[in-house]
Amino acid sequence: MSEEERRENAAKIIDEIASNAATFTAIFSQVPGMGMATLTKYYLELAKKIAGLFEQELEVQAATSLVISACECNKQAIFNKSVLGWIPLVGNAVNAKITFDLSKNIGWFIYDYFDRLKAKR
Repeated sequence: MSEEERRENAAKIIDEIASNAATFTAIFSQVPGMGMATLTKYYLELAKKIAGLFEQELEVQAATSLVISACECNKQAIFNKSVLGWIPLVGNAVNAKITFDLSKNIGWFIYDYFDRLKAKR
C-alpha cells in the first residue's frame, strides 16, 4: 500500500470513528459514566485499525498505552469536554463537537506514531 493510500484509508477510519464517537456523545453525554467507557472502546478500535494499516498487530495493553498517550496530549480538550458537556440545552452539541475533534486528534496521533515507527525500520 502506498503512503497516499494509507493516509486516505486512515482518514476514512478516523472520520468514521470520530463521527460515531460524536454521535454517541451527543446522545449520552448527560448520563454519568457512559461516555468514557464507550469512547475508550472506540479509541482502542481506532488504534487497532490504524496499526493494521501499517501491517502491525497491537495487543490490548499496547493499544491502551497508546490511547493514554494520545489523551495526555489532548488533556485540555478532555477537560473542556467534561466541563462544557454539562451545560443545559447546548451541552450535548458542544460535547459532540469537542469529541469529534478530540477523536480526530487522537486518530492522527496514533497514525503519526506508526508512521514514525515505519520510518525507523
